[in-house]
Formats: sequence, structure tokens, C-alpha cells
Amino acid sequence: MDIDNLSDAEVVKLIKEIKYFLDNPQISIPILEKFKCTENVRDKVNGIEYKLHAYRGNINTKYSIHIRFSDNNIHLVRLCINGTPHINRLDNTKVSGSHLHIYNSNDPGYSYTYDLKKYGNFISTDDLAKSFDKFLEFVKIQTDDNI
Repeated sequence: MDIDNLSDAEVVKLIKEIKYFLDNPQISIPILEKFKCTENVRDKVNGIEYKLHAYRGNINTKYSIHIRFSDNNIHLVRLCINGTPHINRLDNTKVSGSHLHIYNSNDPGYSYTYDLKKYGNFISTDDLAKSFDKFLEFVKIQTDDNI
């Protein structure tokens, strides 16, 4: 599988593939305050390694979570809550507020941005901890408790 040039079917397969933390993370997300963590994750079927990253700055209601390929730093999926607007390169559609980026097979190296309404499991009023749990479920990342 060429992670620099994935097809739509491969993108869906990678999102749905079970992934595991390589280390035993102790992720404790504070209710308030800045937060940043990066953890290593591996897909055991394809042997692909990823970086799982979560970040919240000074504004508690604005944060992002993403999973990207370790080899090339291209995002597979990125969730942005209350983020800045994005314009999709291929069709110039603009997505404002909270949104989800998914690897775009028609424009390798870039993601396509979707309004959260398309993905009902993500809600812009969720706090970072709740969204983090939903993100782990969406991209099928298992913790030691689930192994």
C-alpha cells in the first residue's frame, strides 16, 4: 500500500482498521488548561505506524485531534473543533467552524474538509476529553483495556 497515493477504498480501510498504542499511554486530559500529547500507534494488519496528536491552546472550546502517517506526516483524519475556515482545493467549497479532514485520494497529500453534520458522532460542544474518546473510536484505536 502506497501511503503517499491512497485510493478512496484504501482510506476507508485504514480508518476502519484496528490500531494499537505502541506504548502504554497515560492520557489524562485536564478540563481546563493547555493540553498537548502525541502518541505512537500501529496498524497490525498493514504494519503502518501513525502519530496520534491532540492539542488545545488557551481557548478551551477550540482544539484539534489528528492521526497522521509517521513516514510522511500526511493526515489520515483530523478533527478541528471551532477551528478556522477551510477551502477545499479541488472544488473551492468552504467549511467554517467545526469540521473533519479526511485524506483525499483525488489530491494526494491533502485532505478534504467536511462539516461535522456529515459525521454525527462528533459534536462541536463536546469537551476535548469526550471528543478524544469519540476520535479513538472513529479511527479504531484500542487502548490496553480493549486488547
